[in-house]
Formats: sequence, C-alpha cells, structure tokens
Amino acid sequence: MNTGNSDKRKNYKLREYVRKLEFNNHILQAQQEVSLDGILVVDENWKMVSFNQRFIDMWEIPDYIIECKDDKKSIKTVLDKLKNPEKFLAQVKALMENPDAVSRDELALKDGRFFDRYSAPIVDPKNNLRGRVWFFRDVSAIKQAEALLQKQKDELEAKVYARTRQLERINARLQARENELSAKNLSLRTLLHAMEEEKKLLKKKTAINFRQALLPLFEQLREMSLPDRQRHIVETIAVVLEDLTASMNYSLLNSGKPLSPTELKIANCIKAGKSSKEIAALLGCSARTVEGHRLSIRAKLGLKRGDNLLSFLLSLT
Repeated sequence: MNTGNSDKRKNYKLREYVRKLEFNNHILQAQQEVSLDGILVVDENWKMVSFNQRFIDMWEIPDYIIECKDDKKSIKTVLDKLKNPEKFLAQVKALMENPDAVSRDELALKDGRFFDRYSAPIVDPKNNLRGRVWFFRDVSAIKQAEALLQKQKDELEAKVYARTRQLERINARLQARENELSAKNLSLRTLLHAMEEEKKLLKKKTAINFRQALLPLFEQLREMSLPDRQRHIVETIAVVLEDLTASMNYSLLNSGKPLSPTELKIANCIKAGKSSKEIAALLGCSARTVEGHRLSIRAKLGLKRGDNLLSFLLSLT
C-alpha cells in the first residue's frame, strides 16, 4: 500500500512538472510569435531548434528548409537576397569558429530592405554551450527616414550655401557702390572746398580792386564842396563801399579794442595800398598824424614788431 501511494505521488509530481514545462514552452512560443524580431535558435550542431513566423516571412524561407531544419541550408537560401553575401558568410564562419562570441551588424538586401542582426550564444546553468540565438529586425523604415533626413539636410545646406554666396555677391556690389559713392563724395567735398576758396579769393580781389580804384577818388570827392544832388550821389557810393568792406570793418569794430571812425578810414586806405602821405592828402591831415593812427591801429589789433599791418588787414576780407 505504501509503495503504491508513493508511486502515485511520483507520477503526480511528474505530470505536474510536464504540465509546467508545456506551459513555459507555450509562453516562450507566444513571446516569439508576438516579437517584432525574426527569431532563430540553433543547437550546438547548427540544427534549427526553434524559429518564429516573423523569421520565415522576413527571409521567405521555403517549406523544405523548415521541415529539415538545417540552418546551413537556410543560410545558403538567403545568400542570393543579400547585396554582400561574402560579408554575411564571413560573419557566420567567425561565429562557428568562436561559438561563445556575441555579434551585431547590419545586412543590406537587394530589394532595398535593411536587417539589423544580433547573435548570442545559449548556455545552460552550468555554463555549457547549448546553441545560438539570432534576432533579425527590419530597420528599412528607419534607414529610409535617415536617408530622407540626410537628403533634406544636404538640400538645405546647398540652399544655405547658394544663399550665402548670393548675399556675399550682393554685399560685394553694395560695398563697391559705397566705395564709389565715398570717392564721389570726397571729390565733391574737394570741389566745394576749392570753390569756397576761389570764392574767398575772388571776394578778396574784388574788395581790393574796389578800394584801390574807387576809394582814393571817393575820398577826394567827399572833401570837395559839392551841390546837394552830387553829394547825395557820393553818399550813395559810400553806402556801397561800406557794404563791400563790411566784413573787414565788422572785424575791426568788434575786436577787443575797436577802431575809431578815423582809424577805420585809415585802415581802409592802408588796405587799398595807400602810403601815409597819400592817406594824409586824402584826409587833409599831416603824415605824422597818419603815422600816429597807424601805431594806434597796430596796438589795438595786437600786432607785434615785424608783423605786417597790410597783410593782417587783407586777411580780414
């Protein structure tokens, strides 16, 4: 009785263990089938032990390969689908020679797809080699997105480069135009400066000519006894001459020590190139008196010994 009960307990435990193994196997199969990766498991003799439908669909494995489960034959089947079968075979050979190695690479197919391949050894709890697992993931969409992104990047860089060159050419033209305008502006300023200097010189010469030609005659007329009508004409001429000599007279009248009316007349005569004797004759005084006024004019203008009075007066025009 005890022996029979013991056997029953053993059989029960064995059935429970088998049920657990079957359950775990169903879980593993379910995990394989819902995986995004194509999964292939081979034993230490490269015999196909397990694979999911995703692996079959990705590599279009024929039925006879699935039935015989020979991984070497499955490898031969996929070679004509690859762009670089030699590289594929070299990697497989390297893993055969190094069964405990881990590898990851990318496979390019002739139809334009790209597979990410990962492989690792399978070991038992005692660290004994029991086979190898392969994971294949279709990364074609990622590669296409990367290629499109790179294309867009290249196109954008080309547009930026072209736009940069265009802006550089525009900037060069603007710079050339700016240089041209700057040169013209410089020429214009030079011309205006020359015209201003010429205007000053002309004004100076005109004033000198008026004083040298008209002032002596005008002063003689003013000393003469003239009828009212003629005196009115002389006074009119005086107004004109005062206007012509206004710039110098203004400077002399508004200096630190302004000249008296007589000194101002003598200054105009000196500027007209008249000598002291000529001025004395025009003003009806002595040459000594004129010399006294000349000294007073020099003092009020701050001229030192050696400074030319005539040159100074001409500079006020």
